[in-house]
Amino acid sequence: MSSGLNTQFWRDRPVAITGATGFLGYHVARLLALSGARVRALVRPTSQIRRCHGLNLEFHLAPLEDFEALCRSLRNQDIVFHLAGSVHLGDDWQSVWHTNVEGTQRLLEAARQARVRRIVHVSSIVTIGASRQPRILDESAHWNLGSLKVPYIQSKREAETLALLSAARGQDVVIVNPACLVGPQDYSGSEFGVLCRRFWCGRIPLMFRGGANFADVRDVAQGILSAAESGRCGQRYILGGVNRTWLDFFRDLARLSSRPLPRWCAPNSLGPIIATLNRYCERRRRKRPYLSAAQAELLSWFFFVSSRRACEELGYYMRPWQHTLRDTYQFWITSRAA
Repeated sequence: MSSGLNTQFWRDRPVAITGATGFLGYHVARLLALSGARVRALVRPTSQIRRCHGLNLEFHLAPLEDFEALCRSLRNQDIVFHLAGSVHLGDDWQSVWHTNVEGTQRLLEAARQARVRRIVHVSSIVTIGASRQPRILDESAHWNLGSLKVPYIQSKREAETLALLSAARGQDVVIVNPACLVGPQDYSGSEFGVLCRRFWCGRIPLMFRGGANFADVRDVAQGILSAAESGRCGQRYILGGVNRTWLDFFRDLARLSSRPLPRWCAPNSLGPIIATLNRYCERRRRKRPYLSAAQAELLSWFFFVSSRRACEELGYYMRPWQHTLRDTYQFWITSRAA
């Protein structure tokens, strides 16, 4: 079990991180700072750096589209953690591709020119694949989601391919594939954090047949540091937690509150219709849609995965799922009362 901080490895080590103001990025930056690393956060002009207040980070203005700024910011850095990316499940191909693919390509090249020793590329379990049945996949699975034409999935797969190609050409790159993240300190309003909150507010009227793997953001952050310490170059590591059907997931959420389970399990064919109607209604109210077209495509699939490789090679540790949900719920209650 590897749940502690390796301060001996990280003390005074110069590291850079993209995406530090995001949900997972915040937790990675926090762990690095607590471990004694000298953390340089590469941010955009619009980044909400107040989320990282008190973490003792050194902020550098270096958006992914500015190659020269990336090169300057990565000089004299030993490790770079690449977490920045577009994570929404909308249908804006140009924006998602520009950030996730072209941004990753520029970062890899800037790191090469700056002679960064190691890069940890943070991908996703969507690049592993999925199944129509509750079958557990690992890093060896055949990727089968290309036909869905979902911008987020396609761009994450292409970005990961670029990282693997860089490793094959001699660059020291390790890839991690986090599952669906939940946990406390969700200041940025993550995809599944918002889903939990909407359920606890009684705003989830239906569910679908599929399921996913859910992981504690704190465990994944620790796994990312472990990958930087001891991961194998060119290797992928799934950083997951528990496999839950959507019915079981909402049952878990319901145990923490008085909210009942969604009464209706929608047929898969109805998803796109609901998404279209929801997008029209929510756009008028300028709110995040409850169900996007991409989500409607994905919810009926099973994203069940195994973290065995990460556990065996990195000492990856997954805390009890009940503890994760308890802390997530407590953070939501506290934030709501503030």
